Amino acid sequence: MAAKLLCEPVARAALGEPAQRRGRFGKREDAMTVRELLARLDHVRPVKDGWIARCPSHDDRNPSLSVSERDGRILLHCHAGCETGAILAALGLTMADLFGDSKPSNNGVGESRIVATYDYTDETGKVLYQVVRYEPKGFRQRRRNGNGEWVWNVSGVRHVPFNLPAVIKAQSVIVCEGEKDCLTAAKLGFVATCNAGGAGKWQGEYSKFLRGKRVAIIADADPPGLAHARDVARSLIGLGTSVKLIEALPEAKDLTEFCEKLPDDATRKKLLLAAIADTPELTPADVAKWQPDKPANANGFTLIPLGELLKKPDVPLEYVWDGRLVAGTVSGVFAKPKVGKGTLARNFALALSRGEEFLGLPTKQGKCIYLALEEREQDVKADFRAMGADGTEPIDVHVAAAPPEGIRALCELVLEHKPRLVVIDPIIRLARIKDEKAYGETYAVLGPLIDAARQTGTHIMFLHHSSKAPKADPTDSPLGSTALGAIPATLIYLKRAERYRTIQTVQRLGEEMPETVLQFDPDTKRLSTGGTREEAETETLSGDILDFLKAAGEPKTEPEITEAVEGKTKFVRRALRQLVEQGKVFRDGCGKRGDPYRYHFSFSCSQHIAGTREQETEKPAQTRMDIERNLVPTSEQKPILVPDIEEGQI
Repeated sequence: MAAKLLCEPVARAALGEPAQRRGRFGKREDAMTVRELLARLDHVRPVKDGWIARCPSHDDRNPSLSVSERDGRILLHCHAGCETGAILAALGLTMADLFGDSKPSNNGVGESRIVATYDYTDETGKVLYQVVRYEPKGFRQRRRNGNGEWVWNVSGVRHVPFNLPAVIKAQSVIVCEGEKDCLTAAKLGFVATCNAGGAGKWQGEYSKFLRGKRVAIIADADPPGLAHARDVARSLIGLGTSVKLIEALPEAKDLTEFCEKLPDDATRKKLLLAAIADTPELTPADVAKWQPDKPANANGFTLIPLGELLKKPDVPLEYVWDGRLVAGTVSGVFAKPKVGKGTLARNFALALSRGEEFLGLPTKQGKCIYLALEEREQDVKADFRAMGADGTEPIDVHVAAAPPEGIRALCELVLEHKPRLVVIDPIIRLARIKDEKAYGETYAVLGPLIDAARQTGTHIMFLHHSSKAPKADPTDSPLGSTALGAIPATLIYLKRAERYRTIQTVQRLGEEMPETVLQFDPDTKRLSTGGTREEAETETLSGDILDFLKAAGEPKTEPEITEAVEGKTKFVRRALRQLVEQGKVFRDGCGKRGDPYRYHFSFSCSQHIAGTREQETEKPAQTRMDIERNLVPTSEQKPILVPDIEEGQI
């Protein structure tokens, strides 16, 4: 090592600086693209944030290599623990092949220059965001901020397919992988579209714009391109759309290269039309054959050594409602009939679709699907309108009966659209369960919801009645089989006391919400939280105790007060001690046999006039909770929320 350190300066002085090292893909700005890397991997398929493939560095029977692209850089991560260098070596590559001799600058595009911009617009042609193409090849996305300046991200922007206004008007549409191919098709007189971000980034919500049209999908000639094209086709089957998939154009990697090899536009158009005409229309049976690779074990189980499992990185929980509802899980909302489960669910769906707080906690913004299976369309519309919905929210609503095979159909819907949230209102109208008290049958029918949620990251919330009789164990409260309480990762209980309504959660994941008072605005149909039930009971009983002592006109013992004031003894006692501490009630006596404590009203500290419950102070303090907002609404107010259950029996 010392000799090397001594000789190197001499060699540099005599021979000059060594030639800059080049990877097998040339200079740094010609570094390997993610597509070229994926072409070297086996069993590649698109996932939410990129691709998954078999790792070449170990005997990978179950694909464990994640590949993604961020700011122009290719990121590799083997969940079995293989080092990046080992992965590249197994492919015959080096870091120089990915990045050249130095790390990419300028967010992965080096000294690149902009050669094209592609506008993504809404239905009216208003620009929502742009995809920027660089030379050497690279892409970034940007949007305008409130000052009209470009911001290099698309956070909070509605995502749409490319060339949307033309797509809406057209009867026939070509789906390509990139914007350049779409413009090539446009030169030939075709309407074409794609999604931003390239292969693996098609969103199910784009498919609705192609409903009922004739669609030809042209795949790029590589494994990621074919997987992407099949993903698009899969999302279109069943939408009344005629779908054809051209898996490869002759001797070309994409549509643009295909056209470049032909002499003129007339020939290009003629041959492209012929390729489309010669391609058979896809059927659901064709799509069903596109299954992922089967597990190595013929019995269907995929075993992984514990050592490999322990090496996998910990994945933090992703919440759709912070601390309460986890993405990729199921929750259940339970209450007696006419209590307001639907109102709660619609409030949550609206908040999540906008990324707003719900009951004081953040939500993760995203697309929602709401299945209103027993309510009238007019009532659902009126509720959302009263809550302030303007129709721009990403919420799709089904207001009708469920299809015959409801659970299977819903799972297919979730796999197709991959929404952030699905609400089933109520579950009993979707699931065809002959005996809802039978655990095995109930779990077998509803179990696929767990798989669909876990596979897509969607949170599925279902609504169901609670039992008439109070239960000591909250998980036994759902009406019917205990499977209804076992399936959800979070159980949400709505209950009603005499003067207010409450919400409580029991959770397998996250932090449980104690029984908390719900406040309902009958005009806006919106919900908010007050204090805990204990605080509400204490505040209410404090007023009742004051009224009793005022009317009595003489000191009363604690047993006399608990007998006269309606409420649970422990809350009455707590309220009485609180009044003494606040100086609103005086206490005399020693608290012993023969001389018990006696309580009387403190007129000097009065905040209420006997018989009126109105405060006397010049600037009265609000000492009691706003019970009026917590009372069960009158019939004109369309009551919501929760059953009478004894304390401690939630």
